[in-house]
Amino acid sequence: MRFLPICSATSVLLLAMAPMSAAAQLSDHHGNELASHGLGQSHPMASNASQDPNWQVYGFERDGISYFQVNDLAGRVHVIIGRAGDTFWALPAGDVPFRASVPTRRESVPEGADSAVVFRHEDFSIVRYGVGKEAVWSVEVP
Repeated sequence: MRFLPICSATSVLLLAMAPMSAAAQLSDHHGNELASHGLGQSHPMASNASQDPNWQVYGFERDGISYFQVNDLAGRVHVIIGRAGDTFWALPAGDVPFRASVPTRRESVPEGADSAVVFRHEDFSIVRYGVGKEAVWSVEVP
């Protein structure tokens, strides 16, 4: 029986692990894979990662930047949050007017607003503060 040299065995092991590490890079760390296309669609081919049954949250990743799209149950896009490291921003997407509060630029919350954690990641949460149709989408870091 012939044995592979250590160098070849290591190469085979690394190649076998490559698909697993690629999938791990496209994850929100809660087992939800992040899609690579479909951002802005009403019903993208991505997993719903929302913690609130009234909302749908889809995660996307491209070129090291993550995007989190929040849709209502009818499929209308309400907000898309972009993230690169510790920097967050809101994209001007969808046809529903919104205000967004991110760690570097805070918006005031409507008086008497109810809050709902729509998405929770280990590093941040997306929270909706709303009264009637008025809402502020807030990215909150611990």
